Amino acid sequence: MSIQLLFPSAIKHACLSFVLTVTWLLCVSVAQSQTVSVDFGYRSGATPVVPSGILGVGGVGSTLSDQTAINRLAAAGINETRFWIDLSQIYHKGKKPYFGAVDRTLGKLKSAGVHPIAVIHRTPSPYGYDWCKPPSDVKKWGQHAAEVVAHVDQKFPGVLQDYEIWNEPDLPTSLCVADDTARLTAYVSMFASAASAMHEQAQADGQSIRTGGPVLAQVGMAPIWITELVTNELTAPYVDFVSFHLYMTGQKEIDNQMTWSELYSITQSPRHGLVACYKYIEPFVRAGHQPNAASTPLYITEFNDNTQYGLDCCRNDGTFGSLWNSVAITDFLNVVYQGATAVPSRFLYFNVSGNYFCIMGEWNSKMDCKPSVMEPYPQFYAYQLFASSDYLDLQAGGHMAVSVSPSSTTKGLGATAFYTSTADTVVVVNPTANTYDALNITLKNLGLTSPKGTVFLLDGSHVKISSEDVALKGISGGYSATVDVPPYSTVALSVKGTQEGDPPKPVLTVTPLSGTHPLTVDIDASQSERGASYIIGRTIDFGDGTWLNWTPTTSHTYNKPGNYTIRLLLMDQLGQLVSTSTVLTVH
Repeated sequence: MSIQLLFPSAIKHACLSFVLTVTWLLCVSVAQSQTVSVDFGYRSGATPVVPSGILGVGGVGSTLSDQTAINRLAAAGINETRFWIDLSQIYHKGKKPYFGAVDRTLGKLKSAGVHPIAVIHRTPSPYGYDWCKPPSDVKKWGQHAAEVVAHVDQKFPGVLQDYEIWNEPDLPTSLCVADDTARLTAYVSMFASAASAMHEQAQADGQSIRTGGPVLAQVGMAPIWITELVTNELTAPYVDFVSFHLYMTGQKEIDNQMTWSELYSITQSPRHGLVACYKYIEPFVRAGHQPNAASTPLYITEFNDNTQYGLDCCRNDGTFGSLWNSVAITDFLNVVYQGATAVPSRFLYFNVSGNYFCIMGEWNSKMDCKPSVMEPYPQFYAYQLFASSDYLDLQAGGHMAVSVSPSSTTKGLGATAFYTSTADTVVVVNPTANTYDALNITLKNLGLTSPKGTVFLLDGSHVKISSEDVALKGISGGYSATVDVPPYSTVALSVKGTQEGDPPKPVLTVTPLSGTHPLTVDIDASQSERGASYIIGRTIDFGDGTWLNWTPTTSHTYNKPGNYTIRLLLMDQLGQLVSTSTVLTVH
């Protein structure tokens, strides 16, 4: 968990320390008039992608071990998490490696269908007198990280693919080196040793992994830490994603009895709000020497409204807990409307269970996340609304709309819009005490025939999500609908219908279909045919936990016996998804 934001003097113009005078005050509740306009561009597939599995929460399977609660999260679409792999516990005092904690966590995640990011962290005692010190033998430390990959690949193939190297190494309390330059040098050496060995091991196992960092706690250190990681010739080849943490406020704001209006103003600040910080970091990633720098995923592996283990105005509040997270999700999606090239590939709420940080716990007067009862907290429902296939289904991935107005705002209504394989969706967030009666939503260029609308509502009066049908009125170039938006609420309009045009036809050829391991097969998807629009996405899933995007023909080697389902998934410009599969037998 991050503690603070630190910014060199040369970059004080971006994401400055969280000190401001709040001048915007929320109004008393009165009926307001406003219009939200969205252009879906006929679902062309040309707009920024929303990756599948974008939403998550940290600590599932580790901090939270109750299988029933884990299954409930997964059923709500919250099926991404982050947990720690502690090398000092696995390699304790030179004894035989002990993977019990790792196996228990991954077993629970596999059972629930939750996809993890693992943090390779801490130094075993033979290589450091303090767990947070860099290892005296960096090569051996890297080999230990590779041994973790070997164990996981053998016991849980395909379950764990994302690995962060260390946690918040820019902080001297996390990577215990006092000098800033020496700490960065130590981290680069550790990352290079571990990531290269881990990739080599995964390749030998016939598995695919991603390694990333630097897991920044201090946004202002991005020009130094991220730039070094993505340009250094020893580390850049192994940077498969870049990760960082974002917390909007700290102890000072709690001491000053921060209110919702103050938190919202900070969150939306054009200098140091969520969007501003993301836009500040992204250019350093795109300027790197790592493979595919222009499309390197950005992972926000921790975020919350406050850094402190204590009660604040809003984190677990019955009204503001869900509202702030709706604002955050909306902002992270809307970065592409404000100059960013891509939305975050992952953003994970901190944390699933713990002291004042949770998404499930006992409802009581303190709302302190007491774990004696694992009931969903208010913020749970914001994630369920966006992620679940029962609601907006964003966890399956999709595309952003061409445009939405208004998008993220410093006052008044905010909105975001996207389409998935099942629906066109606009989400309206009301951070004010005002009531917006009969809000007019215009939907242009849907790309759907016979559309039908459903409105979902989440607010303090509807702790669980409510829904009702809404009439759509035909207008020039699209449709319109009117919805009521209560104070401090999230309202989503989901429109479903029939896709305009025939879907593509997937054709998959695998040669041979059986053989003795190690078996190399040729896989050909090039004969697939387009439908009413062009094929813009192609994924070949090899059935062993690895996959390949875009390439129509390839070969793949299976090193272990078994039956493997090879699947081809196609997506066209209309957002239509089709698949076909075949079974390979390796003796």
